[in-house]
Amino acid sequence: MNRYYMDRLVKGIGEAGWDAMLLSPGEELNFLMDFNPTFCERFQGLFVKKDGTMFYICNLLYAGEFRKLLPEEIEIYPWFDGEVMTEVVGRVLHEQKLDGALIGVNSTAQGFNILEIMDKVDVTFKNGKPLLENIRAVKNAQELQYLRESAAIADEVFYETVKFIKRGMTEKEIGDFMCERMVAKGGYAPWVIVGVGENSSYPHYAGTDGVVQERDIVLLDFGCVWKGLYSDTTRTIFVGEPTEHQREVYDLVKRSNEAAEEMVSLGAWIPDIDKRAREVLDEKGYAKTLINRVGHGIGYMIHEQPEIKQSNPGRLEKGNAFSIEPGIYLAGDFGVRIEDIVIINEDGEREILNKTPKDMIII
Repeated sequence: MNRYYMDRLVKGIGEAGWDAMLLSPGEELNFLMDFNPTFCERFQGLFVKKDGTMFYICNLLYAGEFRKLLPEEIEIYPWFDGEVMTEVVGRVLHEQKLDGALIGVNSTAQGFNILEIMDKVDVTFKNGKPLLENIRAVKNAQELQYLRESAAIADEVFYETVKFIKRGMTEKEIGDFMCERMVAKGGYAPWVIVGVGENSSYPHYAGTDGVVQERDIVLLDFGCVWKGLYSDTTRTIFVGEPTEHQREVYDLVKRSNEAAEEMVSLGAWIPDIDKRAREVLDEKGYAKTLINRVGHGIGYMIHEQPEIKQSNPGRLEKGNAFSIEPGIYLAGDFGVRIEDIVIINEDGEREILNKTPKDMIII
């Protein structure tokens, strides 16, 4: 159990005026409890009460296994397929003195189960996602150091990948190489987006069949987990001499990235950072092609708070960690993105974790 963050969650439940939080299987439960159970349609979840006590409801199929994995003080209430799930949940909540309770729900709770319970049981569920995000938005010194080390793994693999890429290679071959190298350096749960040619114009491209050819663009978005903390970086490289148009677009994205990062400081107004990145892109009318936020928080999950976007009114705090990743995406043609992880470090200073060059790389 991550006691530090569990204590923060319990405090947050009380401050929200709720009675408990339901943590269904997924990243949040795993982060808090180091427990990653089988996910299926049968209702299950950990209930954390405002007094800090906990209990778990699950199907009988899993009760024996979970008893070995969860701390002894967490009581497990199993329900059998032959029973009505909502009746069991109602009895358990009554026993736990949660009749009429307000209960936060995490992001992976299944809507059909939540709606069925609310329909049949005297309980009201609330959106618990913001609370769960806010308790981990500020990292401590040790976590910031792990973020630095995670970013360093990604940087090392980028340099190796630039030497590895050859004409005729597929996106899958490049991605497999990068994942293997991150694991070899101690990272786990590696992930990679490789977009070649026009595939680079799709921000979250999911294919693997593209083939590197002369005068192609190769967009590499990748990272891994190191001691529980994610890395995430993007670089865009060129195979053969780029066109003047591609040079113009790359220069704009590079300047947009640097301008946004210059806006980062302790207490900076978050919407201004997003706005500044778009102002640079709009020098040539490209701001409209940046169809996503300029950045996202990062830590124990790949996407956390603070989100760097104009609709997120707030100021940067010491311990915040987030991406700055402006891009220009010309659908069906090509795309360019440059992404760094930036923190407000222990001294309240801006620190850019990724050290790989942003000058154009041609292979």
